[in-house]
Amino acid sequence: MRRTAKDNRDLPHLSPVEKIELSESRVGLRLVLVLVLIVAASIAFAGAVNGLFTPQTGWQTIQVNASAGPTCGDEFVFLYDLGSGGAVLRAESREVTDVYSDACRKAFQLFHTVESFEGVINLRDINLHPNETLTVDQGLYRAFETMERSGDRTIYLGPIYARYSDLFHCEDESQLLDFDPYLSKEIRESYGADAAYACDPQAVDLRLLGDNRVCLYVSEDYLAYAKREGIDTFLDFGWLKNAFIADYLADVLTEHGYTSGSISSYDGFSRCLDDRSVAYAQNIFDRVDAVIYPAAVMEYAGPMSVVSLRSYPINEQDRERFYPLKSGEIRTMYLDPADGLCRSAAQDLLCYSRTAGCAETALRVASVYVAEELDTQELRELTDEGVYSVYSEGWVIHATQPEIRLTQLYQSEQAGYTVSTDQ
Repeated sequence: MRRTAKDNRDLPHLSPVEKIELSESRVGLRLVLVLVLIVAASIAFAGAVNGLFTPQTGWQTIQVNASAGPTCGDEFVFLYDLGSGGAVLRAESREVTDVYSDACRKAFQLFHTVESFEGVINLRDINLHPNETLTVDQGLYRAFETMERSGDRTIYLGPIYARYSDLFHCEDESQLLDFDPYLSKEIRESYGADAAYACDPQAVDLRLLGDNRVCLYVSEDYLAYAKREGIDTFLDFGWLKNAFIADYLADVLTEHGYTSGSISSYDGFSRCLDDRSVAYAQNIFDRVDAVIYPAAVMEYAGPMSVVSLRSYPINEQDRERFYPLKSGEIRTMYLDPADGLCRSAAQDLLCYSRTAGCAETALRVASVYVAEELDTQELRELTDEGVYSVYSEGWVIHATQPEIRLTQLYQSEQAGYTVSTDQ
């Protein structure tokens, strides 16, 4: 019974978002939430980078070719400026679409933890062949290198993610007892045992051997435990998965010279590839008393990696990573490697960098966000590494970069946002 639930988090799931009930006394604020959801729907994904474009330019949303088969394309939006128009535009559109489609298919296969694919060594294959040397795609190897440099152990929470992800598909709260460590002492102890192995490099460690060769070391004790518990997934990028995929897609597009645009995932990871003087905007949200506000807009130009972390659902696909309880609590995918429990130190945290990719940026702030309280001092210290942050507290938007450009601050008769730059 321990590991029998089907792991289908990599498959599309388009069920409606669970409705979050708000107090009848907050009818006016409900309208704000409705407006925010309309805005979110119009850009397809919360946290997407929106270009400030004119109708005369060749800006288009690049769609994955239908013939590409299963891809990660339904989790990303790719906005691209196709240039001069006419026949040249159509030819360029075909070329960039082909490159993007191939990259989305390859990324889908490489980062898959449930299914294997012919001719591809992916996470599933590595999990099924512990203590064996395998040669992987260079893109996946780069992801492993980034993870190793960070020292973060989230990737080793595979056994917990394989079970915990089924929590988000529960149709009734009574079903949560099989997955939720906050509701079940047995589940909490089980996740704690899994996390103890995940945190121990002597128990499990992905060893990078050079030339794209890897070996997933798993100790004899952990292998015996895994056999007893029915575990066959040791590695899983978890909530970081699309951060790595965004970087992978960005690398492929850049290598092919397609940089006049931006890529955004539905779960908050964006890469602006554009080195021209084109204005982009990033929505900044805030959740106060179960109401979501469009707090401000961050405007910028030039290449940028943006990581938008939040503790609540806002779009249809968020059903895959959030479960609102009747009590008002929300379960999330942000699991703490220390014990396997979900934690969010703030309702919203936006982080960005011009020198690091999405994955590296997310890893630098992971321990700050996946925590009981937000360590604002550590956020300020991250500016020395070129990682800047935006977060809200009591109608004040705090930014760790003095030069940040924040516009469209939300104002109402009841309340409004002000900005403070933290030095």
